[in-house]
Amino acid sequence: MNGCIGVAVIGAGFIGKVHAKCIHENPRTHLSAVYDVNTESAGLLAAHHSATCAVSLEEAIRDADVVIIGTPTVTHGEIARRCIENGTPFMCEKPLDTELQSAMRTAGMANQAGVFAGMGFNRRFDAQYQVLHQSIGNGDLGKVEIVLMTSRTQSLPSVEYVAKSGGQLRDKGAHWFDLLCWLTRERPREIFVQGSCLIDKRFADYGDVDTATIAIEMESGALCQMNFSRRTAYGYDERIEIAGSNGMMQSCLPIPVNVQHYHGNRITQGGIHPDWYSRIQGTYPAQLNALIDAIEGKGEFPSLVDGLVAEAIALAGTQSLEQRKPIPIPYDFDI
Repeated sequence: MNGCIGVAVIGAGFIGKVHAKCIHENPRTHLSAVYDVNTESAGLLAAHHSATCAVSLEEAIRDADVVIIGTPTVTHGEIARRCIENGTPFMCEKPLDTELQSAMRTAGMANQAGVFAGMGFNRRFDAQYQVLHQSIGNGDLGKVEIVLMTSRTQSLPSVEYVAKSGGQLRDKGAHWFDLLCWLTRERPREIFVQGSCLIDKRFADYGDVDTATIAIEMESGALCQMNFSRRTAYGYDERIEIAGSNGMMQSCLPIPVNVQHYHGNRITQGGIHPDWYSRIQGTYPAQLNALIDAIEGKGEFPSLVDGLVAEAIALAGTQSLEQRKPIPIPYDFDI
């Protein structure tokens, strides 16, 4: 590709707006079109960035160099397949489809057609996690032995959102399962999940939990423990600790304004990020640059197979939660 790359955004909700803003502000790209079944939302977003409001999905895909899919989960697979049929490179927010088998078929289509297809695992592009990844790859920690991961969101989602989210293990967990595989360069072989509704009992009506602990055994025998919560009373909490044979590294909680106030016999320090988006906002521009680099053959990007791996882990985790026992994780795809 030469010149300024035209990127179409499918979906004009929150994440669509995030992508549109990144595209508009990046000198390498321009927002070619916005499409959403909600034509009013699409029109407002397109007008805000001086882009075309596509009258159909086909128009948005046809006139784009790259497509970013940021619609509700139930529509991801169909839009991805339309991109493949048109030969248009695309990036899809997780998950690729509502069912693993359907996602596998779509990934196979993209592979057979030779169409570039990436997954939106934006946390890989967080500056702190990049340092962890490089250090592990360089052998600084030696053999990875223990991984601890914490993800606690600042406030509960609505019950309506939970009903359509696919459950905490797919919604939140997919990013963390992918991070675990990416950081350690291996896949889990077994997972054991315990979960409760400690915050809102209504989540159980949808087979979901708001609090979970997850024990994972990796192929090498390394052990990982994750803890998820849908509510804190202190801001957004996201941390990783990795212990290896040669040492330990931590990705700690960043403090946006790191100022200490000494008064009387007390010391007050600036707080952590108040919500998830303010914590990882910087990953989206970095992800866009990495996407364009990868399409131009200049680097790597999370693939649809990475998405399938995260989905397989989440599926086994859901079975573990239901059956209250460890579940081996099969990777029944060769793509």
